[in-house]
Amino acid sequence: MFRKKRLVDKDFLLAIATLVGTAIGAGIFSLPYIASRSGFSIVMLMIFVLGVFTMLSNLMYGEITLRTGKRCRLVGYAEKYFGKKGRRPAAFAAFLSFYSGSLIYIILGGTFLNALLGGIFGSNEFLYSTALFVFVSLSIYFNLSLFSIIESWMVLFLLLVMSGIVSKSVPHIDVSNFATVDFSYWFLPFGAVLFSLGATSAIPELEHIIKKRQKRIKDAIAWGTVSYIMIYVVFITAILGVTGSQTTEDVFTGLSLFIGDGVITFGLIFGFLAVLTSYLVTGISLKETFWYDYGLSEKKAWFLTCAVPYLFFLLGFRNFIEVISFAGTLTGGISGILIILIFYKAKGHGRPAYQVRVPVIVSSLMIFVYLIGIVYQIVYRGW
Repeated sequence: MFRKKRLVDKDFLLAIATLVGTAIGAGIFSLPYIASRSGFSIVMLMIFVLGVFTMLSNLMYGEITLRTGKRCRLVGYAEKYFGKKGRRPAAFAAFLSFYSGSLIYIILGGTFLNALLGGIFGSNEFLYSTALFVFVSLSIYFNLSLFSIIESWMVLFLLLVMSGIVSKSVPHIDVSNFATVDFSYWFLPFGAVLFSLGATSAIPELEHIIKKRQKRIKDAIAWGTVSYIMIYVVFITAILGVTGSQTTEDVFTGLSLFIGDGVITFGLIFGFLAVLTSYLVTGISLKETFWYDYGLSEKKAWFLTCAVPYLFFLLGFRNFIEVISFAGTLTGGISGILIILIFYKAKGHGRPAYQVRVPVIVSSLMIFVYLIGIVYQIVYRGW
């Protein structure tokens, strides 16, 4: 008698956790503050619309990886299906994502360290950001990937911290904090939400995790995407409901005024570890891209990886919200458009374990929204 296969097993859960862990990073900390500026309803609308787009993009990307039968990044898929013309915009989006992500980690890491250690070593965020930059740069130089192991536990740590924050926050929630709307900031959430929802880099890995049951990849992508969207909704609701107009960019400084320092300390530790591990993983990945894909020497690859984002930091690009909004709009928009175009181009190749049917009118709407976002960001908002 055959044993019935379980619908949910450890590989399936690991695949979901991988997608959730990849999505949740620095972006989540920008969302409550942005909601306090633009309004809760505007951010929720953005999360719903862009969340639907992200779900479709993730499923499209999963089908692309299955059809192609080769594990590579978006740059590789763009080159395979569109040649050098496709590689250039994909490479631009990839490098902008790498560098802007590293810059965001430098900025936010300094903020978290200042909140954690400011009373001991002084309150100079520039010095803390520089210390983080030096530590991660040395770790990348010596290929120290030990801290990336922590990332596999981040989802569990996140859920524990969020449970503590939510349970402490509920008694202090003021529903009037959800009613404020400022239409002059209507576009502000676009880039940050798009940045926060991005997790396509993890999707090829899901194929490896669930290699024996590839038909379940579609379910893992769907459940994983819904999971981190719901985590964002709960996180924003809990923080904004308590802090309202006093919400800070790092979330926890403002929250400490209302619910005490106990849970906040764990939140800051989690935030710093999330930034540290993401910064390190991003840096090693970019170094290897320069080293292996572009044939640079290891030292040149390391220098380009580490020096460029810190140079922008020295030049004064230190506003967390502005950087994440700009980077999210451009990288998310360009990547989203490329995924849609590659998806239709890849039709007819291979026999994927699942297929997703997206009406042309829906994909056209997605491209239109992404293009409007990119144009508006560059023309009207600039940097």
